[in-house]
Amino acid sequence: MGDQQPRRRRTFLRRAGTSALALATLGAAGPGAASTVPESDAAGDRSDSGGAPAGSGSDPSAALDLQSAVSAGPTRWPQFQADAVNSGFTDVPGPAEASTAWTFDTGSPGRATVTATAAATGTPADGTSDDPTDNVVSSPAVADGTVYVGSNSGSLYAVDAASGAEQWAYGTGSGPDSREEVMSSPAVVDGTVYVGSHDGRLHAVDAESGEGEWTFETDGTVFASPTYRDGTLYVGSQAGTMYAVDTAGEEVWSTSVADRVDSTAAVVDDTVYVGRWNDDRTGSVVALDAASGEETLTYEARGEVACSPTVTGSVVYFGDYTGVIYAIDAGRAELVWGRQLGGPVLSSPVVVDGTVYVGSFGGTFWALDAANGDIEWSYETDDQIFSSPAITGDTVYVGSGDANLYAIDRESGREQFAVETDGPVLSSPAVTAGAVFVGSSDSFVYAVGDPTGGESVSATPPGGTDGSPSGTPDTGGSGAPEETTAGDGPGFGAVGALAGLGLGAWHRVRTGSPDDTGPDADD
Repeated sequence: MGDQQPRRRRTFLRRAGTSALALATLGAAGPGAASTVPESDAAGDRSDSGGAPAGSGSDPSAALDLQSAVSAGPTRWPQFQADAVNSGFTDVPGPAEASTAWTFDTGSPGRATVTATAAATGTPADGTSDDPTDNVVSSPAVADGTVYVGSNSGSLYAVDAASGAEQWAYGTGSGPDSREEVMSSPAVVDGTVYVGSHDGRLHAVDAESGEGEWTFETDGTVFASPTYRDGTLYVGSQAGTMYAVDTAGEEVWSTSVADRVDSTAAVVDDTVYVGRWNDDRTGSVVALDAASGEETLTYEARGEVACSPTVTGSVVYFGDYTGVIYAIDAGRAELVWGRQLGGPVLSSPVVVDGTVYVGSFGGTFWALDAANGDIEWSYETDDQIFSSPAITGDTVYVGSGDANLYAIDRESGREQFAVETDGPVLSSPAVTAGAVFVGSSDSFVYAVGDPTGGESVSATPPGGTDGSPSGTPDTGGSGAPEETTAGDGPGFGAVGALAGLGLGAWHRVRTGSPDDTGPDADD
C-alpha cells in the first residue's frame, strides 16, 4: 500500500508555479448576489488587472487560523465533521498504525431498497432499487463511550466504542418491513441522538436506551446530516427545503432554497451556509439568517453543490459537481480563488493551519494553500473520494471508493497506513484519542487503533479482530523526488462530461436509480 503502487501515489507539488486562479468577481455583491463565477473555462483565466487574487483585500490569510470552537475531544466527535462549522479537526492524536480493534456488522449486503427521490438526471426512482452494497454511508458520531451510526439497513445503531458490542438499534421507516436508509450522520447532544432518514423524517432518539423521543416530518428524504448549534438543529431535505428545528421537535422556520439539498449546513455565528442542487445542474452556497431563515447572500458555483461547506475566518470553502473548489469572501460574496480538480468535489473541505484538505471524484486527495489555492501536495487513491477528511495534528484520515481508509501525513502527503475493507468507503471518519471509526459499503463499521483509550476491555470484539508542509520532497533515498509532477496542477480548464467518472454508482446510492451514468446521462 505504499508509493510503489502505480496509481496510489503521492505527488509533491509544493508551489511549483502560479497560484490556482486569481479571478476578478463579476459584479458588486449584495443580498442574493452571484458574484463568484469565472468569466470563462480557459485554463489560467485571469481577468483582474493587478494580478492579485480577487477578494485579497479581505486578507483571508489572516483569518485562516485554527478553529477555536472545535467540539471534538479525546472521547468525542459528536456530529458530522466534528462541529457546527464542519471543521473536521481534532487536536487529539489518532491511531498511528493499521490495527483493526473491532468490526460491527450492520446487516447483510444485497437487500433491495426503494426510495422516492428522482435522480439529478431526471431518471424516475420510484419502484427502483438502490445499489444494494452501499450499506454504511452514514458517518459515525462518538460521545460518552458510544459510537452512533446509521445504515442502509434502515437503522440507527449505538455501539460500545471500546468493545464493538451493540447497545441498541433504532429502526426508521413507515413500517416494520420497510427499509428507508439512514445515510444521514447523527448529531449527539445532551443525551439525545438526532438523525435524518430516507423516510422523510428527522428522528430524536434517547442516547442511552434507543427509545424514540420524537420525529419531525420533512417534505422529502433526508440525506444531509443535522447540524446542531445553540439549541437548534439545521437540516435540509432532498426536496430542497432547509429546516430549523428546536430540540423539542418544533419547527423554528423552514425555507425552500433549491430543488434539492444534500449538503450538511455549516453554522457560524448567526449564519447558516448550505449547498444548493438544482435540476438544471446549477448550484451555489446560500447564506441564511440563523434566526429567521432569510437569505442574505449567495455564492454562485458552476454546478450542483452537494458538498458541505466549511467556514474559516471570513472565507467560505466548498466544491461543486464540475470539479471546482472555491474560496469565497463570506462578507462580500467575492471569489478569492478557485481551482479545477480532477472530478466532482462532494467531499467537504477541511481548513487547518493555512491548508485546505479535500478529496475529489477523480480519486485524488489534495492539500492546497488556503490563501491562494496553490497545490502543496496530492495523493492518489484508486477510486473516487466522497469521504470527508478528519484531520489531527499530524495526520489526515480519509476513505476512498477503492475500499480503503487512508492515513496520510499532513506535512509530506505520504501514506502512513491503509486499512482495507470489502467495499467502498463513502463514510467520513470520526477520530477520538488513539482511534478512528468509519463505515464501509461492506456493511461493517470499523474501529482502527485503540478505542479503549488505554483502558482494558473484557468484552471480546464482535465480528473481527485483529501546519503547512515542510516543502522538502521525499526522495526515497534516490536523491530525486519520488513520483513528482512538475507544474502547479490544473486550473479552471474546460468542464468535461462527467459520465465517464463513474458517477452512476454515486447517484444510485443517493437517489435509488440503478442505471444512471452521471449528470450528463440524458444529454
